[in-house]
Amino acid sequence: MRQDSVVVLDSGGCTCKVGFAGHTNPQVFPNCTARAKGGRQNLVGQQLLEGQDVSALKLRRPVDRGYVVSWDLEREIWNHAFTILLNADPATSGLLLTEPMFSLPAMQEAMQQVVFEDFGFQSLCSCPAPLLSLQHMKNTAQPLPAHQAGCALVLDAGFSFTHAVPIFSNVVLDSGVRRQNLGGKVLTNYLKELVSYRSVNLMEETYLVEHIKDAVCFVSDDLRADLKAAQQSSSPHRMEYVLPDGLTNLKGFARKPENVVRGKHAAAIQPAKELAVALNNEQFLVPELLFHPSDISLPQAGVAELIHDAVSAVHPDLHGLLYSNIILSGGTCCCPGFRDRLITELRPLVPDQFDLNVSMPDNPITCAWQGGSSFAATPDYLEMALTKHEYEEQGFERLQHMSSA
Repeated sequence: MRQDSVVVLDSGGCTCKVGFAGHTNPQVFPNCTARAKGGRQNLVGQQLLEGQDVSALKLRRPVDRGYVVSWDLEREIWNHAFTILLNADPATSGLLLTEPMFSLPAMQEAMQQVVFEDFGFQSLCSCPAPLLSLQHMKNTAQPLPAHQAGCALVLDAGFSFTHAVPIFSNVVLDSGVRRQNLGGKVLTNYLKELVSYRSVNLMEETYLVEHIKDAVCFVSDDLRADLKAAQQSSSPHRMEYVLPDGLTNLKGFARKPENVVRGKHAAAIQPAKELAVALNNEQFLVPELLFHPSDISLPQAGVAELIHDAVSAVHPDLHGLLYSNIILSGGTCCCPGFRDRLITELRPLVPDQFDLNVSMPDNPITCAWQGGSSFAATPDYLEMALTKHEYEEQGFERLQHMSSA
């Protein structure tokens, strides 16, 4: 099988990344369908990015809490990607697919049925995203002793969860994996609540608020100082996000207010028919949840403690290697200031005799896909993949045997 006939798909809770093996960059699109309120047209995946007003959209996502809950919807989104975006023929192609951590056997069996019976792919290799992120960093980052041992601690901060995943000899150490039930979805919902209570009601505008979050949020390096500054009338954090108007402004944009006027004259500073959301400390309070989930009464550890717990759960001889190669992947890691704040909070938890190295790829969103693209272009893919013939002969039992090998 030629490498250009293997499709690589990283299907996450928020976005899908898809392309052919050996290629450098994937096509990225929302893993959902949407329909404008009052409209009839159903937008699938990539169509949401094609000059579409991002407001007044009702979303349907096939993934909930990290796992596929609607295979009919996911099938529709994947079919659009394979046929429209890639023009791929599954009957002559293989598929490398990422799967969530601790995926249940019933979910794996359903995934196999969709891949082989509905799409008709000739082979399938499923793999946890953190392993592929390590593969990408081994290919692109500065060589480290941990890379030679296939060792890393991957912090996968995605849409549904945040996982700290220790890896040794290119195998996930399941006993050390730690999960925080907090990801990009919770951050979006929290921002919706804050903005709706303080400024404009956006509780029904999930897709729009995701755009606002990506545009303005950042991780504070000094929370107390930023909170104090935000209380001042001349707060450096004061900003406004101009909402889409459906005509010339389809996605909205952030800007610093030229004037800040309170009271009955506040509307006079904005052009007619222009609606803007006022933002201040929301920009850094929202991503602060990653470090202090207790702010929303979630009794779980922050990301720094999550990493420390994951490392502490494996053999002590691996601690130094794991701390020396911490990899950040997932869209939530893209928040400005995240890496620096993580290092600041993690360093006091790491024993002095260990070096601490936290690396972030150029694009944490596509990191796992890029690792999968390079892996699927090697002969190792054919050795590990389950073929359609094997599936028809042995079914799901074959995959279970491969997973336990």
